Amino acid sequence: MNLSHVSQASSKSILYNALIQSNSQFHAFKSLPIVKDMKQDHAMMLFSSMKEERFHIHDTIYSAATETSGKMYLILDGHVNVADASGHHYGRLGSGSVFGLFSFLDDKRTHSATVQAESQVTVLTLERSYFNLIGLEDPKLAQHLMQFMFRLLSEQALKMETEYANIHQYALGRKV
Repeated sequence: MNLSHVSQASSKSILYNALIQSNSQFHAFKSLPIVKDMKQDHAMMLFSSMKEERFHIHDTIYSAATETSGKMYLILDGHVNVADASGHHYGRLGSGSVFGLFSFLDDKRTHSATVQAESQVTVLTLERSYFNLIGLEDPKLAQHLMQFMFRLLSEQALKMETEYANIHQYALGRKV
């Protein structure tokens, strides 16, 4: 075993970790509620698998009823508006919010909403094709990504259950 190769690999790993830790976008990512309790090395692995994208005010990120791009978006900074296919405003998403998750998971479906930048928006994206490649080449990272996806899905399910319960209570004439 050549110790100089081990030493070089270790030096590269330390440099790579230092680069990620000094990245301001990594600090924004690490402070998000869905990530903040994650181990530092897991958060760095997830962050390194995502790509930063920026959108300007009024940019349409994707439109309802269009073919999915197979991409999930995690907002680091800024806000987007979400409208249904008829153009009815559905909601506003900001830092820490995720959109495109269901299209990411099921690339056969079309987008169910139009998402448009309300301000300058910085997002981290993960493409399904890259996710699939990670699954083949780096099972440990793939496992962390799957856990992250599960957390995101669980959060979405909880929101939907809460909304349903509130609607049910409202329909029954009880205070919410």
